[in-house]
Amino acid sequence: MDYESAIAYMHSTIQFGIRPGLERIRILCKKLGNPQDSLKSIHIAGTNGKTSTAKIVSTILLKHGLKVGTYTSPHLVCYTERFEINNKPISFDCFARYLEKIIPFVEAAKREFSEPITHFEILTALAFYLFAQEKLDCAVLETGMGGRWDATNLVHSRVAILTNVELEHTDRLGKTVREIAWEKAHIIKKGCLALAGDLNRDALDVVRERCLKEKVELKTSGADFSLLSRATIENNAQLLSVRGLFGSYENLLLPLAGKHQTENAVLAIAGAEAFLSGPLFPEKLDLACRAVTSPGRFEVVSTDPLMILDGAHNLAGVLRLLETLGQLRFDQLVLVLAILKDKNVNAILQAIVPHADLTVVTENHSERCMPATELAQKVAALAPRYLVEKSLRKALEVAVGTVGKDDLILVTGSLYTVGDSKECLRV
Repeated sequence: MDYESAIAYMHSTIQFGIRPGLERIRILCKKLGNPQDSLKSIHIAGTNGKTSTAKIVSTILLKHGLKVGTYTSPHLVCYTERFEINNKPISFDCFARYLEKIIPFVEAAKREFSEPITHFEILTALAFYLFAQEKLDCAVLETGMGGRWDATNLVHSRVAILTNVELEHTDRLGKTVREIAWEKAHIIKKGCLALAGDLNRDALDVVRERCLKEKVELKTSGADFSLLSRATIENNAQLLSVRGLFGSYENLLLPLAGKHQTENAVLAIAGAEAFLSGPLFPEKLDLACRAVTSPGRFEVVSTDPLMILDGAHNLAGVLRLLETLGQLRFDQLVLVLAILKDKNVNAILQAIVPHADLTVVTENHSERCMPATELAQKVAALAPRYLVEKSLRKALEVAVGTVGKDDLILVTGSLYTVGDSKECLRV
């Protein structure tokens, strides 16, 4: 099987959508020899910040001499981005080779269960199998949605991290923060150490209840580890001092913008300490922080004109994005916007569109994307000026053609929008 055939196979499974439950992935992994059981892992759930936290903790462990695998979703451009070993995406050949190995087991599981194995379940089983074969020291795994019935939740982690809990996927996870926290808290299981980031009281109460039930020790941001200081320096990088679980670390250079990224970094530092059961080496931690990247998260892809890509796709993410934008100086803001129709579209639009001088409404490639004409009807009541351009490539060209040297182009609304833009821009 070559990479093109592998991608064709994966595309053929998208039609099966999202199906709650661990029964299918459990059968599939049993046929694969339960590779997840051999993994020493860190499991990360939360509304926002999962991927950035995963990448930071992976980089810290890598700099401390561990062989690390990282599984995140979704990818921006290539499937291989979801599977990193020592911070490098696996090759196209590697993806195709390992997928070919598990396909017979996927088909056998499908026959036994009399129901298709979903797209995400196949990718997650592939991650388990690939990481087990690669004999990692640590696998860092990000949930896809929720936690309780997410395919990644077949793993029993050494460290479980909850970044934050906000309203999201209310059609599947619950209508309140407490209900959503209950779903996400199910990544906490006997034998792990749990870390909680910026959780409100309702969410934290739910997490505490879960930890009591599972007899798991819980460490919380602010009480057991914390950000001591932060300062924004050149190019929107940040200089941090952090109190971890086992030590304090000063003057860490983090080349990511935004207060939320400092929160992710603090959580990642505590997660790495928890996994290693001890303090980090300050010089190795400093090297790790300097090396961190998080594509598609306030990513500057051009300075002439200034263009930033950010995958904010829920209200909490948009508010953090606006907070970070407030640190920049620019004349006019041109917004290029495409959003998935199953998101809280109205809340996102109400938060961000009034800040833009011009909104270019467009579409990404996802079958879940809201049609540009429908999105434009919602934008019309909020935008000082707006244009509709169904083609994202043309929308980017329009945006570039309208800005002056001191203006800013912001591409946002979805990680799919960011990924498609990176392909268009070849960045």
